[in-house]
Amino acid sequence: MEIDQLEKVELSNAAQWILTRGKNLANPLILHVPAGPGLPGIPEANTMKKLLQLENDFLVSYWDQRGVGKSYSKSTDASTINFNQLAEDILACIRHLTQKYHKDKVILIGYSIGASLSLLAAQKDSSLISRIITVGCDIDLARANTYALNTALQIAKDANRTKLVRQIEALQNVSITTSDLFQQRAQIITNLGGIKAGSKFSDLLRDTITNMLFSKAYSLGDILKTIKGMEFSQNALLPELDTFNLFHCVSKIDIPIHFIQGKLDMIAPTDAAIEYYNFISAPEKSFKLFEHSAHMAQYEEPVKFRKLIFQYALGAHIKA
Repeated sequence: MEIDQLEKVELSNAAQWILTRGKNLANPLILHVPAGPGLPGIPEANTMKKLLQLENDFLVSYWDQRGVGKSYSKSTDASTINFNQLAEDILACIRHLTQKYHKDKVILIGYSIGASLSLLAAQKDSSLISRIITVGCDIDLARANTYALNTALQIAKDANRTKLVRQIEALQNVSITTSDLFQQRAQIITNLGGIKAGSKFSDLLRDTITNMLFSKAYSLGDILKTIKGMEFSQNALLPELDTFNLFHCVSKIDIPIHFIQGKLDMIAPTDAAIEYYNFISAPEKSFKLFEHSAHMAQYEEPVKFRKLIFQYALGAHIKA
């Protein structure tokens, strides 16, 4: 039986929204844990479905986490936007979905900081997770910020872009702990191709707005909530994110883990990803480099991405 269900549920004492789609309820369950901080997952559903077509063979859940998108509320306590609580929310979401759809386990796909949170959640309790697939995992944020700005500075100097050089230098040696600073850095890195190869910040902003406008799950009010939730969540989480380091948090996972890394990624450097892959202990692990991708491999090389999801999730070697 085909399903396309939007629901509001209580997860860890906070109302949160989940969209689940699929052509057959009997298929394996995937939960996407979105990037961030402050970025919703539900508006991405249409684009993800078009590019990856996972709903043909899986039951796929998209999620707006605590304080984000449709799940944002002005009554949300900012102190609950922290790594420990967000990891607990992932586990609560998994418990809800596995019970609702009568599944033993879920396949967890985490993007950027969503990948980091997925690892933290699995360390707490992996009993309902069959495997984790990370995409552009955030590992050592201090190192990543230094790498991003140093790389951007060199590109700007090589191109004799004096104004851009000054903008980058103003961000160097500054803790990225506010939404304003985070957005400034994101705009610079994106415009240099470090988030999505070949795309500018204005392109990603347009795509984000378009996704919300054409999502049946979103109203105009939800779009306004998303804007408020983004700033709220970033200001709440960025001080903790600024010093976050997975090497200090997760050294062992009891389930298979697969790393997907874009070679052109400027905010989650490849060297750190390879080091962490070699560092973490797991019963099964793999590392795939996407040569033509930056931070959004699922959008930049969707055919390759889809094929890998099938291989990891089902052990199937399909023709993409």
